[in-house]
Amino acid sequence: MSRRSTSAGGTDVPPLSQAPLQGGGPDGELRIPPEFSVRLECGKGADSPLAYPLGLSPLPEVLRHYAQRLEVPFSFLGNQRRYARPSRGEAITVHHFALPTPPILLGLFPRVPEIRIPFAFGYPLAPSAQHGFPPGSHIGRGRTLRDEEGRAVAEIAKGNIYVLFNLLGQDGELRPLLLRRLLDLSLPRVLTERRGLSPLGWDPLEATLETLRQETEETAAGWDRRRQAKVRQAYVQECRSRVHEEMAFLEQEMRLLEENLEEYARRITAETRRLSTYRERLNTLRGTAPSQAQHLKELDDLKELPEVREVQVQDGRITVFTAPIHAEYEGREFCLGSYRIEISLAGDIRIWNLTSAVGAYDHPHIYQGRPCLGNAREGIAKLIGEYQFVALVYVILDFLKTVNSKDWRVPIVYWQESRS
Repeated sequence: MSRRSTSAGGTDVPPLSQAPLQGGGPDGELRIPPEFSVRLECGKGADSPLAYPLGLSPLPEVLRHYAQRLEVPFSFLGNQRRYARPSRGEAITVHHFALPTPPILLGLFPRVPEIRIPFAFGYPLAPSAQHGFPPGSHIGRGRTLRDEEGRAVAEIAKGNIYVLFNLLGQDGELRPLLLRRLLDLSLPRVLTERRGLSPLGWDPLEATLETLRQETEETAAGWDRRRQAKVRQAYVQECRSRVHEEMAFLEQEMRLLEENLEEYARRITAETRRLSTYRERLNTLRGTAPSQAQHLKELDDLKELPEVREVQVQDGRITVFTAPIHAEYEGREFCLGSYRIEISLAGDIRIWNLTSAVGAYDHPHIYQGRPCLGNAREGIAKLIGEYQFVALVYVILDFLKTVNSKDWRVPIVYWQESRS
């Protein structure tokens, strides 16, 4: 029996044993050829598996096995048009994902729309390759073959087998099993129509088909065992992964709790010391509670400071109005203007220039009423806490009369120089 490869359109092409192999893509994956024609003989001189495009593997090997057992040649065809006329050659032709009638008329009008087929023969198809053709009654359509779940998986037209779903798009291990299921379903009908293709009698053919079906069941059982083993392995791996994740989470939480406990211990120590300080301060205030006369004397002492013009007390704030403040810098005296000093019993201090502000600057060290107290801040806060307002205002006045060119916010030369 001679061997020859024929394209889907009927053009003669060299045998695949002489054709270049289809290699992998840049990502290392095998590419499915967009158009192919594979002839599989049953004689001794049949091509080896290395003769076929790698993107079709292992389907040619399955077809060659059936060809040798049934003593019937096979052709395996595929093209991008999804259409191939039934072949009446001396072989059983398997058309991959195609119809015996054009699914698109004139290349523009869909005649048989593709549908989604999630399962075939009970096996889940790859999510990216779940498209297929529905059964139909158009002129030229073949006899529909369905799997055990009633899904249309193939058609027989004039002794040709048309696969109605994307077989080559499935995982490599599932491809041969699906092809065997298709062949076991369709070959009894095809060989009934074309008995002359095989030299075997019908009884030997039936026995061989039954043997091939048993091989398919063994293949399916092996595939199922491997799949279940992968599922079990993945499940165990997932469980281990979750245990490791939880262990890492618990270790992190324990470290955080230990750090929190250390922080709580430091806070307890600090709060204990602060409680002791408060208790001592309270005892001091109870033992030396100043009289009304003492309070009034402190207010009078505050008003008697040379630069103080007026003192007001309202809503937990002491407001001090000053006379014009003068400051010296590099032997020159500058008039900075009069100020309003607001002292909050909560610890805040705001100072505004009432007469000579330079834009948003009330003083070389004051911006928008917020003084840059530097090292004096801690001492001022302590004086507020001890209610020593006379000493506090004295320190603030000294701050206003002193400038430092290293950290001022605006040079003092923007203020008017005092006349001698």
